[in-house]
Amino acid sequence: MKLPICGLPAIAAFVSYFLASPHTLAQNAYITNYGDDTVSVIATTTNTVTATVPVGAFPFGVAVTRDGSTVYVGNLGDHTVSVIATATNTVTATVPVGEGRPYGVAVTPDGSTVYVANSSGANTVSVIATATNTVTATILVGITPLGVAVTPDGRTVYVANSGDRTVSVIATATNTVTATISVGASRRSSLTSRSCNVPNTRSTRPFACGLLAQRMSMFSSVSARPNCVTPSPPAASLAFTRKMLCLSL
Repeated sequence: MKLPICGLPAIAAFVSYFLASPHTLAQNAYITNYGDDTVSVIATTTNTVTATVPVGAFPFGVAVTRDGSTVYVGNLGDHTVSVIATATNTVTATVPVGEGRPYGVAVTPDGSTVYVANSSGANTVSVIATATNTVTATILVGITPLGVAVTPDGRTVYVANSGDRTVSVIATATNTVTATISVGASRRSSLTSRSCNVPNTRSTRPFACGLLAQRMSMFSSVSARPNCVTPSPPAASLAFTRKMLCLSL
């Protein structure tokens, strides 16, 4: 299963994914380019850009369904989520998510639902039904939500709130916040279940969510200011080996 990690603009984008075996590799990586409103598609076998997909204004967060068929991109500038069909690398739908800036994006393991963290005053998480590409619920969370992650069983969503240094815990069965966890502050922090990493980040607040097993640097030439990256299709899911989330401080 893949849960993307988002960082500030960097020269090298970082790919993180779970591997079913050391020989399992994603076919493509999807990189959001904040500076020119596009998504670059990199073939991981050759590390070359094979397509550039125009999306909304200031794309940032990105997530892919487990079957690799669809990519979801949060566009900060126009408060939308672009839906990309990986078979054609074209945008098939654009979903408005309100007035907040959609930073973090995560898809449930069954591909039925997308959770989008809306920052910049909205302080909400939009719930998108992928069957209709419509927002079916809006959940009030902490201040300035940025990162979002879904557990492998799809039952729980964790949201990193930068503004009040908390993590909101959402039950997907009811789409309600069941707990709020204070996580303090430090030079860098990232929500993850296995290891933690936010490249080129100097924030003192929780910023990004992701599940990491391995990391690889991508040095392919992409468009201006790459931000977030996710492989498609994601590798097969691994079971949790720990029953807790770690917060790297």
